[in-house]
Amino acid sequence: MQEQWMYLQGKMVRCEEAQISPYDHGFLYGHSLFETMRVYKGKVFSLDKHLRRLEEGSMVLGWSEWFDAKALSSAVEQTIEKNKLQNASLRLTVSRGIGASRPEPKTCSQVTVAVFAAPYQSLSKDTYEQGWNLATVSIRRNVTSPLCKIKAGNYLDNILGKAEAQGKDANEALFLNTKGTIAEGTMCNVFFVKDGRLITPDINSGLLPGITRAIVLKLAAKAGIVIEERSVHPEELVGINEMFITSSLLEIMPVTRLDQQTIHDGRPGEITELLQRKYKELVKSFINNKGGKSAL
Repeated sequence: MQEQWMYLQGKMVRCEEAQISPYDHGFLYGHSLFETMRVYKGKVFSLDKHLRRLEEGSMVLGWSEWFDAKALSSAVEQTIEKNKLQNASLRLTVSRGIGASRPEPKTCSQVTVAVFAAPYQSLSKDTYEQGWNLATVSIRRNVTSPLCKIKAGNYLDNILGKAEAQGKDANEALFLNTKGTIAEGTMCNVFFVKDGRLITPDINSGLLPGITRAIVLKLAAKAGIVIEERSVHPEELVGINEMFITSSLLEIMPVTRLDQQTIHDGRPGEITELLQRKYKELVKSFINNKGGKSAL
């Protein structure tokens, strides 16, 4: 079995030997941020966008100046190269760092940076043709909280929401927000198609603005699809023509069942399939450009 290595505080270490202090505020209080990224042919897709979101999240949390895009990019590259990875999932985690055993961030002197990766095998073609089943769950996204818009390490709402959905024999959860409108999934953004229009909750709906979400919106606009970013009420989902979710790892996953409603006769719809093709073309262009910026 091949050894697995991770980047931790400026060094490459064996994963089984990595150590983080119990006084690290990421461990104590979930005071951390992370990005999960997709690696194609040894290069991270949309790395610049992921790093930008990470920096924006740290500003929301009020962290002192620490961000170094060049150093973080180097940490990512070192992790991929050391593990000899081609197609992989990669996680970059940044904690507020070691401090006092009380919730006072000012006692933390230096952030903790950790990067690890593992081979990633895409879900089967049959899975994408069958689509996923989503279930609306009881937990609500708090639209008054700034944490909705950042990728924070405190993931307990997501874990509980996913468990509730799985208890309903669903692959993923659908969160409403405290206003009663649609927000997102536990690890994805949601899109709907009705009467030829592509509809997705806006950024004030208590959702994390996903990297893949933004790419899909641009692809849809270039394809001439009518787009609506707005509050979406649950009752609007009755009779929708298509639904899909997006994330860096899943890319675009069709949703063919929501609660008790079968969508598009249980098959992916035309707009969903069009955007899947456009996304794959973009990834292929990125790969052929040897990891350079895509044409989008």
